[in-house]
Amino acid sequence: MRFLQGSLGGSPLVQDYLDGADRAVSRFRGPPSRLATFRDRAAELEDSVEPAAIARVAPMIRPVGPAAEQALSAVARQRGYFVTTGQQPGLFGGALYSLYKALTAVQLARTLTTALGRPVMPLFWVASEDHDWEEANHAHVIDQSNQLRRLTLGRGSAPARRALGRTALGEGVRDVVAELTACFPQNDFHARYTGLIREAFRPAATMAEAFSELMTDLLGDTPVGLVDAANPALKQASRPVLRAEAEDPSASEIAVRASCEALKRGGYALQVPHIPGAVNLFVDSVEGRDRLHHSGSGSFALRRSGRAIPQRELLAMIDDEPERVSPNVLLRPVVESSVFPTLAYVGGPGEIAYFAQLSGLFRRHGVGMPVVVPRASLLAVEAKVTRVLDKFGLEVDELREGDALLGRFALDQVPPDVGGVITRWRNSVESLAVELMGAATAIDPVLKGAVTKTRNSGMSALAALEKKVVRSVKRRNETTWSQIAKARVHLWPANKPQDRILGPLQYAMRYGSHFVSMALDDIRVDMVAEKP
Repeated sequence: MRFLQGSLGGSPLVQDYLDGADRAVSRFRGPPSRLATFRDRAAELEDSVEPAAIARVAPMIRPVGPAAEQALSAVARQRGYFVTTGQQPGLFGGALYSLYKALTAVQLARTLTTALGRPVMPLFWVASEDHDWEEANHAHVIDQSNQLRRLTLGRGSAPARRALGRTALGEGVRDVVAELTACFPQNDFHARYTGLIREAFRPAATMAEAFSELMTDLLGDTPVGLVDAANPALKQASRPVLRAEAEDPSASEIAVRASCEALKRGGYALQVPHIPGAVNLFVDSVEGRDRLHHSGSGSFALRRSGRAIPQRELLAMIDDEPERVSPNVLLRPVVESSVFPTLAYVGGPGEIAYFAQLSGLFRRHGVGMPVVVPRASLLAVEAKVTRVLDKFGLEVDELREGDALLGRFALDQVPPDVGGVITRWRNSVESLAVELMGAATAIDPVLKGAVTKTRNSGMSALAALEKKVVRSVKRRNETTWSQIAKARVHLWPANKPQDRILGPLQYAMRYGSHFVSMALDDIRVDMVAEKP
């Protein structure tokens, strides 16, 4: 197996930011390609973070293994920093990009530890308070017959919009686990991962718990620490930011609106729509997790049910039951950086885009914005896929074209004595039509339309004949097309980037932990240091 590191993609804003364009970089702390940006953030943390801060946050961090325990100890002893990333939990680990986020954070932390001379530890924020069950309840794998399979858990054991950290997987997970394990051949790793999956994804476990168990195993040899968004100590530490939102939601709305308007003036679209009156807080109620709106008179209301919540009740909830109140997508990075000495955040294209909307919100809460760094975009190319590419002289990107590639490839396989005649026939029709056009219009200009119609009919009939020839060639070369199609589904499943569809078990079940170490080794974090 080999890995190709490609472009992250994303909106024009994201591309401009990664290219270092001033009009985009100005929305962030600075360019992530320059060490000076990280030094600036480190100096800010040095001045603002108390020496005892690491000791307070250490209990909120779950080291995935011995390397992570050592990293946490080093950060605590030497007043180090954190590089953070995270994702909503997903069935069987979600899509590969979740793992690649964590591995990018590992490489970034290594680079910064050396460059800054201070220990830097990677953290993975498990967004257990998120509630998008429909996004979390399925996974894709390619089975033994090279077919893309969508494995779905269904509704789960809780009502819609319940936080994933409070939603048990339910009895139906047994069938989905059995379906998953049947998709892979017996090998040296099958029994190990089958046992792990059955233990982690058990009916009584929540989606967040199961996801965390799998990530702990996959990342066990790295220095990553997991952070559960619903950790009681973390919820207590989040209270100052949550209270500030509840006490003066208008201040945050003004700050976000100013950032959004500046982005639009710069010609950029918003990643997260600005909704007047929306508060950056969710509340857990009997109906599930619901966003708050404020009326400007010290009163709030749940968006779906419309139930009113007086400000004093919301503040009491934050003080006495902080587990019921959670930040939205915009406030979560502010909460994270207010609790942890966060040097940098590793994100995908969507996250990079919404960070551009947050400069005002960070300032409103008196929290410094971390450096935003793109996650690695990896493409795993197995040996069997490489053999197909080499056999037919194809490039990886060509396989994304799908049916168009097969049609073009089939056209190339048409015998010369057939293809040549079709080409000459087409050229003859075109040239004779031009010749006839001149002679006919000399007789009567009205004949121009008749000649054009006849030429088009002839060309259309010839195109239909050519398609029949190509279909016949395809039938004669079914083995060839089958091999190309199988290679394509591994590289571009559902015609989408591999790391957004397939999950980590697609490769862990086949290659064991070696898959993770190979991916980590192939991730590059490029940074330009200042000239002495």
